[in-house]
Order: sequence, then C-alpha cells, then structure tokens
Amino acid sequence: MTTANEAHRHRALGIDPGLAETGYAVIGTFAKGGEMCNWGSLKTSARLSVPDRLKIIYSGIDEIVKNWKPTILVVEDVYVLDKFPKAAIHLGEVKGVIYLAAKDNNIEVIEIRTTELKRSLTGNGRATKDQVSRAVKRVLGMKEEIKPDHASDAAALALVGLSRKGYYVW
Repeated sequence: MTTANEAHRHRALGIDPGLAETGYAVIGTFAKGGEMCNWGSLKTSARLSVPDRLKIIYSGIDEIVKNWKPTILVVEDVYVLDKFPKAAIHLGEVKGVIYLAAKDNNIEVIEIRTTELKRSLTGNGRATKDQVSRAVKRVLGMKEEIKPDHASDAAALALVGLSRKGYYVW
C-alpha cells in the first residue's frame, strides 16, 4: 500500500452510506493497474443524537478527503423500502453530509446504482456481497480481506467510478 503522498494518476473515494456505519475505500490508479490505498468504516453510536452522528460522518469523510485528495467521490445511489421511512430520511441526511464534504473540497461526486455496480464487476446485477468482494480483490490483485462489508462495497464503488470516468480499465 502506498501513502497519501505517493503519486497516483487518479484516486477515487468510494462511500457506502449509513447512519450506524459508513464504509469507505480509497483506490489509486497508475499507468497500469491500481491499488487499494485505505479502507474502513466510520461508526456512530445510536446513543448519540442524529446531528452528532452526522458530524462524526462529515468530519471523517472530510479528513479522508484532505489526506488522500481523491479526484472523484463515488457514493451508492441507495434505496429504502417504503415501510422504513425513517431509514430513508436518515440515509438522505447521511448522503447530504457526504455531498457537503465533497463540495467543501471541490471534488466531483458520482452516484452509482447497486445493480449497475454489481453488473459492472461481476456481470450479474444480482450478485452477492461475497461475489462483489471477490471481484474487487481479483481486479486489484489483493489477497487480504476487505472488511467490514461496507468497506468492500465502498471499494467496489470506487473501482466502478474510476472505470466510468476512464481512469481505470480491468
């Protein structure tokens, strides 16, 4: 893994949004190939107020952006079932602070639907999380597991975003 100061042609920050846990992954590209630079998740406690939880997510994303200086930020275009309206509101709030962190740092934001993400990496729009994770590891030549699952999803988002922009071909 390189450091934030090493040269990549482009970097993408993928984000799998959630109020309890927001997964992230930074992928950098070279003339040939790319690498996973950093990944993890920003966790918030249900004991905190929603504004406090959103501040934790915003601050975490802002710090990652300032450290890694991605070219693009790729976020999942999520959907929520009608029977969980509160979850939809919270997800919208989380995406709002993610957009704010990107715009505060002048970074282009790309949204990718889950089915497009899965189809791009596996050829199957209904692929499992494990199939997507294995595809990411294969493309990047990684042996190490990408955990938690939210970080693996974020890595997939970053890869597909880089590919969509023409910055990475596999």
